Amino acid sequence: MKDDDVLTIVGAIGAILGIIVVAIRFYARHMTNNKIGWDDWCILISTIAVIGGDVLVVVANSMYPNSAEVASHKDPSYEYTEDDIHYTKLSFGATSIYFTTVSATKLSILLMYNRIFSISHSFRRQILLLTLLTAAFWMATTISNCLNCIPLEYVWINAKADPRYCINYNLYWMGCGLAECAIDILILLVPVRTISSLKLSRSKKIAVAGVFMLGTFVIISGIVKVVLSYVPGSRQPNFGQTSLWSSIHISTGIIGACLPVCWPVFIRLEGFLSGKTPPASSVRGQWYGSSRGSTRFTSKTTRPQEYPAHDFHDPLTGQSDVHELLQHKENVRRSVPSISNNTNPESDT
Repeated sequence: MKDDDVLTIVGAIGAILGIIVVAIRFYARHMTNNKIGWDDWCILISTIAVIGGDVLVVVANSMYPNSAEVASHKDPSYEYTEDDIHYTKLSFGATSIYFTTVSATKLSILLMYNRIFSISHSFRRQILLLTLLTAAFWMATTISNCLNCIPLEYVWINAKADPRYCINYNLYWMGCGLAECAIDILILLVPVRTISSLKLSRSKKIAVAGVFMLGTFVIISGIVKVVLSYVPGSRQPNFGQTSLWSSIHISTGIIGACLPVCWPVFIRLEGFLSGKTPPASSVRGQWYGSSRGSTRFTSKTTRPQEYPAHDFHDPLTGQSDVHELLQHKENVRRSVPSISNNTNPESDT
């Protein structure tokens, strides 16, 4: 199978999986009667962007299959053909969209963190700093990518070998990839301390481990993208490897960002496959305090005034701060003293 065919298949599969998972995410919001938040809109923007980028990549590689190698390993004296120019224009558009896609995905994850773990000023500050860092990354990479050649038309007329007009895009792409990997690692690590302090049921621990394993693969795919796309001694990266691993990197990022929100749908699907489909209200109850592995306070228990930020779900409005996967109320139980010997929180037995 040719590299172009592999790239087309991977891009198509990634786009389809992204659309399916995002659709499940929005259905989960509807099923659990939760409002659509900014994190949902960000992941929708990312999905739309990745569809546009994949279309450009597939068109470029299917219509101009020989131009990718020419663009990556061209002789400085080589003059671009008409096909090479069209391919380079499409690749430039896909690269510009790439930075918007990955940045929107990162912002979605950070906003989801804020909905789940927004319980302390220090954590909010960490989220704010990472949000500003992600926004700065998007602005810097998008602007610099559009200005990598001055004038811009030199991007596709084979002048990139001349440093008077264009930056070394090979080094630029590697630098952007390394910066993105660093941000991904910070985003993955920021909730670890909070999650480690939670008392979760076994099923939720497995779920959290799965989400974090996928987050680790996002980082690994980003590192592989940087390594394989770099061409020593060239002013251009390997566009074939860049496109392939960028598609994998983007798809796994979108899926990982959606898994926590999609979890109620998976619970209901599991019941359907086992022949015991619970109603939507029952699924909500599993996450909002009525299932095994969750914790509720008895009517005699009074929460101290200093812990109001831990009340994540309002059963009257249906609003929830996306704790479908992480039942943060269990962590509150350890912080609240019992009033008497007869007023103890329910335990997970």
